[in-house]
Parts: sequence; C-alpha cells; structure tokens
Amino acid sequence: MKIHKMILTLLSVILLTNFTSSIVRAEALDNLGLVVDGSLLTNKLEVEDTTMKLVRGNILNKGTAKCTNAGDGKVTATGLTIAHVICDNLYLSLSLDKYNPEDQTWSSFKTWSVSEQETSSLLKSYTIDVDRGYFYRVRGNHAAEDGETYESVETCTDGILIK
Repeated sequence: MKIHKMILTLLSVILLTNFTSSIVRAEALDNLGLVVDGSLLTNKLEVEDTTMKLVRGNILNKGTAKCTNAGDGKVTATGLTIAHVICDNLYLSLSLDKYNPEDQTWSSFKTWSVSEQETSSLLKSYTIDVDRGYFYRVRGNHAAEDGETYESVETCTDGILIK
C-alpha cells in the first residue's frame, strides 16, 4: 500500500511539474513578435546585431553582439570589437538581459567587461545557465582607444526564448 501511495505521489509531482512548465512556455509564446526597448521577441536560436562606425578616418570599424541558445537552459553571449588599425586598447562590455513580462522591461542578468592592448580585434564568448521560459538578449559596448582618440559604438540584439 505504501508503494502505491509513493508511486501515485511521484506521478503527481511529475505531472504537476510538466503542467507548470507548459504554462510558463505558453505565456512566453504569447509575447512572440512584441518589440520591447528596440528588441523583437523571437523564437530564433541565434540573433546578432552589428554597428559600423561611419566616420571617415576613424580607428573603430565595428562592434557585433550575438545571443545564442546553447541548449539545456544555457545562453552564449558573444561580443566582437574590430578596429581599422592596431590600437593601444580595445574594450568590450556585454550585458545579458532577461525580459520581465510582468512589467514588459529588460533587466541585466549578467555583465562582463574585458580589454586588450595593442590589437585590432577583441572577441569574447560566455556561456551561462539561465532561467527557462524567458527571453534573453545581449547588449554590447565596443570601444577603441589609440593615443588621444577614443571611439565607441553600441549593439543590442533581439530577444531569444529559452525553453
């Protein structure tokens, strides 16, 4: 008799867990196609944004941010800063943002900042566990410094749903 109760309890827990996660996913799917703070909420596996520096004679070429569904409840945030010349310093700041459907805002989930000297490109990727059932995006700040010259651009991807 105890075994039957234990099996029934275990099955109830499994069914309740699956039902609850289905509700979260259904609510997230309702937000597909919304544009919030410039980011489209998508069900894509990977989104990317590139901003070119359009001034002639500049040192900074472009910055790229990418947000990738790495599977198993993980997101990979990638950033790239490219200069036209070898610079004294290149900088890259990335923010992984999580969408809050209750107040329809983005909030920072995790941030990273790196720099490298005497180079013309800086590429970094970070993979992190996230909460499933939410949208995530990556924002980047990309900068180059050479002598007295400092230039920067910003990037911001669309949002991807992590199931």
